[in-house]
Amino acid sequence: MSPSVKRFLEERGARYMVETHAPLISFEDAKSILSHDPAKMVKGLTFARPGGFAIVALRAADRADYKKIADALGLRRADLRLADGDHVRGELDMEQGGIVPLPIGSDRVLIDRAVLELDEIVCGTGRNTATLIIDRDVWLGIADGEVGEFAKAAPVAE
Repeated sequence: MSPSVKRFLEERGARYMVETHAPLISFEDAKSILSHDPAKMVKGLTFARPGGFAIVALRAADRADYKKIADALGLRRADLRLADGDHVRGELDMEQGGIVPLPIGSDRVLIDRAVLELDEIVCGTGRNTATLIIDRDVWLGIADGEVGEFAKAAPVAE
């Protein structure tokens, strides 16, 4: 776990668990490595923005709607970019595959409404070798996030 993430959680008295594991980067890695229900997994996508970063929390299987994210951040879609991994590591002390959707480093957190359907959040810890397991309401209480529609609509089955 990233020391800054651990400090953030402990300063707020948050109850949580951590599972250590082999490095993972993708949702496919997570499904094969983690013992948790993939439907409870939440990914954090980190975007560069003027003055810092924004982390978007989505269910791990969902795809981001870049237009909606850009609109929420007051950016043109053409200006929305995923943050560079080295920049995220240097500024937020988090690595790809381990992004935790919490306002570490005064980031803005956007939460896709579908994440609120989960009773437990399984997400990154700042490191891709450990996973945070935290009650949804505890996480919401410390995430200071803006809830909205940030995932693409699922295709309609015929």
